[in-house]
Amino acid sequence: MKKDIKVEILREKNVEKIENMIESIGKYEILSYFSNFYDKRSYFKVNDLGDIAIKDYNPILILFALCNDNKKLAEYILKYSYPEEKQNLKKIERNSNLDIETLRKNLMKTIISGNLDFSKTFAKELYLRSERDFFEVLYSFSMMGVPQNLKLFYVYFLEKVFREYKYDDNILYIVIAYLTKYRDEYSVYINSSDVDIEISTNNFSEDKKIYFRIFNEVIKKYNFKNTNKFKNSLNKHFEQNFYLNKDIRDNF
Repeated sequence: MKKDIKVEILREKNVEKIENMIESIGKYEILSYFSNFYDKRSYFKVNDLGDIAIKDYNPILILFALCNDNKKLAEYILKYSYPEEKQNLKKIERNSNLDIETLRKNLMKTIISGNLDFSKTFAKELYLRSERDFFEVLYSFSMMGVPQNLKLFYVYFLEKVFREYKYDDNILYIVIAYLTKYRDEYSVYINSSDVDIEISTNNFSEDKKIYFRIFNEVIKKYNFKNTNKFKNSLNKHFEQNFYLNKDIRDNF
């Protein structure tokens, strides 16, 4: 059987080798190169006894957007790549026969239902036709759920990567796969008021302040119908503890 050179590189655990690859090729090229090892087949498992196991999110795209230290980036590749969960990524097809409004509706519908195959196709087409519509849909989806899963950060830093680099199928896949596979919970959002409120950050932890800065930037940049519900939902969620992955926190 032919060896997978990417798997061999990861199993060598040679930080210097990956660091050299980043220096010679570029950090986002390397992020894309190893992208079939970041996803997990499932984030939620339950056995016949009712025991539930939930896997943590993979912060690697966020870290690559935040960090420019090639040695650290090489270490993150090794830390957050999972050869045992390798995905076979294919070129994402387009769906150019649909108008923008239909693409928006289909993208939201398929992400909510967890349909990765259709979501990535609608996502690519919408991004290539209208970046603003693409991000409005993904941000709306991400702010409906629980802040702790950092879906907002995935979308925010995808926007940063595409702005600094270029569109890339593999990098898009990282985000869409997570958004569709990681189960969310919407009861707080559903029951949130649409009355405008002022969120006080006086008693926020530093992690909450980081999240809120990004949240606030997003709601000011885009035109959302349900901004007040997003704000009320976040405020309610932040009555509970909220923690960032340590690697993410260390890069802010």
